[in-house]
Amino acid sequence: MPQATHQGALRFGDIEIEVAVLDNGQRVITQHGFMAGLGRIRPAKRRQYHRNGANLPAFLTAQNLKPFAHGDLLVLAKQIEFRTQQGVKIFGYAPSFLQKVCDVFARAQHAKVLKATQLNIANRAQIIAEQFERSCTMRLIDEATSYREICKTQTRRNSYRREA
Repeated sequence: MPQATHQGALRFGDIEIEVAVLDNGQRVITQHGFMAGLGRIRPAKRRQYHRNGANLPAFLTAQNLKPFAHGDLLVLAKQIEFRTQQGVKIFGYAPSFLQKVCDVFARAQHAKVLKATQLNIANRAQIIAEQFERSCTMRLIDEATSYREICKTQTRRNSYRREA
């Protein structure tokens, strides 16, 4: 099972999304970070996900979102199991899954099919999507976890060793 080597949080105003870089180089958004980032901070219920084919978070299985939740989203919904730096087993998602979810809410909002209870998620999704448009998601995660700085430092050390 992969383990996080670096952890941090993306911050967009009052939105905070926990992220990690795993020992295999994969960047992930933690399941908790994904849910909290979209404003879904209620405690998880026993059966957090519907088992109707795709492993989508329950809030994405709403009837009014079904026309927008298809294709890549269903493939990207696969959870990534990993251990935190402290050794705790948790789940996460590929960063592109969050981007696709933001797109689902943008398209549903444009089609004017969102319910009042979904507007907060749509607003948060818009803020997140705007940040992702401005900068590469992997770069944002690397900066939030200080992964880039450590990689640069290790590269410098290795080149000094080769020169010596």
